[in-house]
Amino acid sequence: FQQQLYQCMLSQTLILKSDIETRRSYNQFGTLVWQLNEIWPTGGWGSVEYGSPVKGQVLGGRWKPLHYLYRRSIFSDVMATCGANGTCYVKNDGAVPFEGQCNVSTLRFVDGQRQLVKSLDLKMPPGPGTKQIFQVKLDAHPGSFMLLSECLRSSSRKYDLQTGAFGALHANSVSFNEILVAAPFQLDLPAAKVSATVAAEPNADGSVDIELSTDKTAVYVTLTTLAHGRFSDNAFAMPPGRGTVKFIPFGSSSHLNSIDLLRRSLRVEHLEMYQQPPAVISI
Repeated sequence: FQQQLYQCMLSQTLILKSDIETRRSYNQFGTLVWQLNEIWPTGGWGSVEYGSPVKGQVLGGRWKPLHYLYRRSIFSDVMATCGANGTCYVKNDGAVPFEGQCNVSTLRFVDGQRQLVKSLDLKMPPGPGTKQIFQVKLDAHPGSFMLLSECLRSSSRKYDLQTGAFGALHANSVSFNEILVAAPFQLDLPAAKVSATVAAEPNADGSVDIELSTDKTAVYVTLTTLAHGRFSDNAFAMPPGRGTVKFIPFGSSSHLNSIDLLRRSLRVEHLEMYQQPPAVISI
């Protein structure tokens, strides 16, 4: 059942991501999603779970993986993405010009090495619909890597929304997109061991650091907890090594679950764990 839940949420994420990126490539504007939040406890269409004061629910609604990708790239004013043939585009759908850079790299699954394959210096007029098409060369087997695109302004603006993306190389990135060029079941992923350690004390802003560690590359690393809040990022790729995400509580401190609940209920999953079909139990 746990495997089915993870795969359903990842399927939802990839289907909506592909659909909206395709619509943006055609300059289809005003895209809305059905639906934002669930209206009852179910594994439905929403990107935010049903949130009510009952056991197992997060007040305000637990963010599903899709909701993190909305923030990270799918609905960013400026974003870049690529197709399996190496044809890519960068869009500025914002109301102001974009002057900056978009970089596309490969992330190799076997060893977690990251290699820059394209760097664009851009001066794009205001959107919506400002688009530039470019090409990247993809020589490796499609199942052996994923693409990473990161866009950042030359100088930050007051109202820029920073992605907070786990894999971003720059703190002021305006979008960070992890792009598959093969289906999830076709990826040659190593058997990674991912662990998480929750900090003993919260930060000054109330957030709680979670240190992640993995011995091999893991993709769509997804954290779940019973504590009321969300993470700074989720459903991301992680090369071998360590990194930190933050748990950001919902509500006032008097209504927050304790760090102990976060620690006790924290679950970490990633795609390779569920690539194989579950065992069939004979009755």
